[in-house]
Amino acid sequence: MDFKELMENIKKENGEVPRPLELLGQLDEGQVMRFVSERQSAFSGAAIPQKYKALIAMSAGIALDSPACILNNAKQAKKSGASTDEIIEAFAVARFAKSASAMASSMPAFEWLANNN
Repeated sequence: MDFKELMENIKKENGEVPRPLELLGQLDEGQVMRFVSERQSAFSGAAIPQKYKALIAMSAGIALDSPACILNNAKQAKKSGASTDEIIEAFAVARFAKSASAMASSMPAFEWLANNN
């Protein structure tokens, strides 16, 4: 499949080409081809249902502050059968995990403050 066909398939599947892929494709088509190949590989296994993979990817997008990933994976989760309640619950879990990570990452500052109070 060439780059143009790939972009048409992405648009057909998602209703649009995500803006980051569109821009990267203008700069380096090969990078987009590799990215899509890696995504297909990550999502191809059968052990985890697709809706859970999309919820996991959405949660990672939340943790990494990637609005495009959050939106695209929320759409994919819905398309794969996740309910709105499941998506919102995944948002809550990801938000908690991110706040717990922020707390754990702050430990050196907390220790310093506790010892220099």
